[in-house]
Amino acid sequence: MIKVLLVDDEQFIRQGLRHLVNWEKYGCQIAAEAENGMDAIRILEERDIDLAFVDIRMPGMTGMELISYARRNLHRQIRFVILTGYAEFEYARKALKMDVVDYMLKPVQEEELINVLNKVNQDFCRQRQEQRDKYDYHVACVLTGKYSEKNLRQVRRYLSEEGLERYVSFEFDKNHKEFAALSRSGRIEQQKELVNYLKSLVGRFVYHVVPMMETGEESFGAGFILARVLYEEEYESGEEYLERLQKRVAQHLSCPIQVYAGQKAESLEQLSRSFFSIRVVRCLHGLAQDGPQVRNYEDFRHCKSSMGIHESDVDRLLEAVKNNHASEIGEASEKIFAQIRSSDMNMEMVNASIYHILYRLMAMVQEFDDETNQQEILEYIGKESFNKMVLAGSTEEITGFFSDYAGYLAQVRTQESRKILDRVDAYVQQNYMEKMSLKSLGELFYVNNVYLGQLYKKKYGIAFRDYLNNLRMEKAQKLLVDTNMRIYAIAEEVGFGKAEYFINKFVQKHSMTPNQYRIRFREAGSEGANAR
Repeated sequence: MIKVLLVDDEQFIRQGLRHLVNWEKYGCQIAAEAENGMDAIRILEERDIDLAFVDIRMPGMTGMELISYARRNLHRQIRFVILTGYAEFEYARKALKMDVVDYMLKPVQEEELINVLNKVNQDFCRQRQEQRDKYDYHVACVLTGKYSEKNLRQVRRYLSEEGLERYVSFEFDKNHKEFAALSRSGRIEQQKELVNYLKSLVGRFVYHVVPMMETGEESFGAGFILARVLYEEEYESGEEYLERLQKRVAQHLSCPIQVYAGQKAESLEQLSRSFFSIRVVRCLHGLAQDGPQVRNYEDFRHCKSSMGIHESDVDRLLEAVKNNHASEIGEASEKIFAQIRSSDMNMEMVNASIYHILYRLMAMVQEFDDETNQQEILEYIGKESFNKMVLAGSTEEITGFFSDYAGYLAQVRTQESRKILDRVDAYVQQNYMEKMSLKSLGELFYVNNVYLGQLYKKKYGIAFRDYLNNLRMEKAQKLLVDTNMRIYAIAEEVGFGKAEYFINKFVQKHSMTPNQYRIRFREAGSEGANAR
């Protein structure tokens, strides 16, 4: 709610304003009244007032003097609306130069007041959204461990470190039939509903609800920063509070929600460790198959350390991958992860076992292509497929990962497949404006998308996405110089889609906007023509 202060030396004016409209209907709440400028200053200094209606002529201190004082001494944004009589009309117009929202003639009319409140409310909503967007950026830097002192400082403006506990992830079960049946836009709508509902549950602590950061893994949900201040008045523990939140969310939404609580964090600097530990909790929960709807990192800390995977079963899996035998891959991978589920392995042992298999898979590639760079394999296989599929925790996705790797390996072994890049590249040159990815190109040309990505990296020295963006940028530059097409039309024409995205990419590459580029090169061409 927008907190409102009414300042007028005439009580009946203040009472009239109070009862003229339903203030809450327009997002406002009358928090206080004052009959002179000095009382108003005291209220403004002691309370968080957002909007003040101020009479222009009052004994002791005029409304103009009150506004001037507030601008000089109160270091926060307060919006002012001037109340004036007809004789002071020109005086009130001058007040607009002091950056007041508006001026209103007394007696104030209902329609006029509604218009002002709508105007203020829209401005507040816009400002809050801008403020929220900036906060979301800073908190994302903190959570991913790529923060600066500025990021920490900005997050601390809205989020207290006192009683900070951990990062929590509220996630939709993407394998549940109702959620799986939704389109991507439908899933995004469900995600928005989840975020908004969580914000409504936490009240004034809305900045503890943050966007879902792991979008690369096709996870949908909301992030949540747990702190003692959220639950200490009603619940004995954070676990109890999370269970209550999960139940209320489950009742509100049609699709089930799983809650993963990361490891403890006692400061903002430690919050990234808590954020990344969610992957371990999700993985172990998925491997366990059954379990409570709220899973805590601490649940796994005291598991016994014992090696439950037989090396002979790993050899069998790798042999199946090497020979690209789908049925054997399924049987072998299921057996290995059944051993993990039934063992007493703690999370460190699980990680070690999985990465042991991964590195053996990477080494296998070099048996067939000694030019293959292991770092590239780690980047494409480890970072992309492994994190997305294995850490998602589903047995089906794990089996799918090994099957995909088998297809990748088969592609590496086939020398003929290396000639495919010329055909793919010719297609990209002709269809660069269309929506495309390594995955779609791989399906079109029957080539493993990871291997195709490596071919592009080996030939051009950059990732396929950068190669495609560079190609689109070259076409855009030509259109900027040779045509009068609008910027948004050029963005769509070359495949960038939204103009904002195109402009950001253009500025990153050329340190100027597309329009500045157009003007500069046309001026250069004109000067060249004149010189001739």
